[in-house]
Amino acid sequence: MWRNFTVETTLSPSTLPPPRPGRVKWLWINTSLAAAVLALLVWSWNGTGMSVVALSESGPQILEFLDRMLPPDLSWTETQARPFLPPLRLAGETIAITLQISFLGTALGAVAALFLGFLAAENLTPHWVHHSVKMALAILRSIPVIVLALLFVGAVGLGAFPGVLAIAIHSVGMLGKLFAEECENLEPGVWEAMDSAGANWFQKVRFAIWPQVAPQILSLILFRVDMNIRDSAVLGLVGVAGLGLWIENYRRAFDYQSVATMVLATMLVVLGIEQIGIHIRRHLK
Repeated sequence: MWRNFTVETTLSPSTLPPPRPGRVKWLWINTSLAAAVLALLVWSWNGTGMSVVALSESGPQILEFLDRMLPPDLSWTETQARPFLPPLRLAGETIAITLQISFLGTALGAVAALFLGFLAAENLTPHWVHHSVKMALAILRSIPVIVLALLFVGAVGLGAFPGVLAIAIHSVGMLGKLFAEECENLEPGVWEAMDSAGANWFQKVRFAIWPQVAPQILSLILFRVDMNIRDSAVLGLVGVAGLGLWIENYRRAFDYQSVATMVLATMLVVLGIEQIGIHIRRHLK
């Protein structure tokens, strides 16, 4: 016959095993990081003047502003009272210009970022090369796209051209960094095998690196197109052609229903491009 025995033991603090130094170290690091993040949030909250009371009291003003925008202006005929054409008659042209700015700017930026991304990867180039290229990419990323557009508007004038240049340069900085990180995460086996076989740098990049990173790079480019469509709409504030320019024109004319129409058009374009990107990424996987 089997009997169950329960043995109770009491361990005194002197008999407990001492905590491992590694666990104590990581506990201290995690606690310090949590405290630093909390302090940063408190500092940001106080510095920006955030107020839940002010937000709750602004409800009537927000509702009044939304009441001015709704319903969106879907009229087609122009009238003597309005300074601009109805938004529906401009929507097709402005959507096309916005897409052209985004696509061309992303394409130009991606081509340059592809080459610079390979040079910025730590496992593909010497230290002085990838360090210099990473610094250059960081400088390009540090300049807001709207500031770039403002500079190019002053240099080449109003229209779509300064928007393309601003989108392209900012895309180089962002995509170049992401491309380099994709290359750095690869296993070095194929690269080392081709290196031992006497292949030059371009051959190793073409046959060892590109086949492994191509799907991820294409996915990043699609994601960047999505971002650049929204950025190109914002660039209308500084005179770049497209949806953003007419949003600003209607806003200055206090035609908020037309503003709502253009905002709705921007949302539909972004959602459509996102759905296309989802299907393409699914196919790449």
